[in-house]
Amino acid sequence: MNQNEPRPGRSPRPRRARSAADSTRCPCCKKRTTFCWTCPCGFEICQACMRDNAWGLTCNHITWTCPDCGAQRSY
Repeated sequence: MNQNEPRPGRSPRPRRARSAADSTRCPCCKKRTTFCWTCPCGFEICQACMRDNAWGLTCNHITWTCPDCGAQRSY
């Protein structure tokens, strides 16, 4: 089987490039990013801000505490 051929029983899915519409704006640093950590209450933070503020958001680096509602969220 050629590497470019689809596997039997599976249809090939075309890959799509990420566009500017796929990115969101981090409310903390105001930069465009493709990923933000989110809480059901609506709080969002990008990966860079999460790393910079980990000292106040987590104590075990397994879960983080939402500063808005106090909910424990997993990384």
